[in-house]
Amino acid sequence: MNRFILGALLCWATTLWADGPLTSQMETYLVAEKDGQEVMTVTEEASPGDVIEYRLIYTNQSEQPLSGLEITGPIPANTAYLANSADTDVEAVFTVSIDDGSSFEAEPVTRSITGPDGQTQNVIVSPSDYTQLRWVPQSGIQPGQVLEYRYRVKVQ
Repeated sequence: MNRFILGALLCWATTLWADGPLTSQMETYLVAEKDGQEVMTVTEEASPGDVIEYRLIYTNQSEQPLSGLEITGPIPANTAYLANSADTDVEAVFTVSIDDGSSFEAEPVTRSITGPDGQTQNVIVSPSDYTQLRWVPQSGIQPGQVLEYRYRVKVQ
């Protein structure tokens, strides 16, 4: 089952972004520790408890700058996003979704809940409840430029 998660996601990423002036690939790495050092290994399989780093890599293959990009990374079923693991080297607005991409909002995501005493309070939604992540780069991608977006999930 866990092998299917990574394989299906890789297939989806490859087929979705294969054509056009902007190409993309998704790489998956198993994150482990060996002798006190973090070790990353390319993987297509994962087991419960494993930490996986996704890398979304975009390349402008055209001779013109491209703008208006929205980079969205899915959080696969049976995984949970690891808080504060989203990263990129470009200036971008980062938002998250807790409703499978219907809406995105800045962190911390809050919701109002009514307690058993009838009082309403705002609570912070756990990052493990995120379903998608989104980056909107503040500038376009220049011809030949490569942009990388990274985040981690834990397999449940």
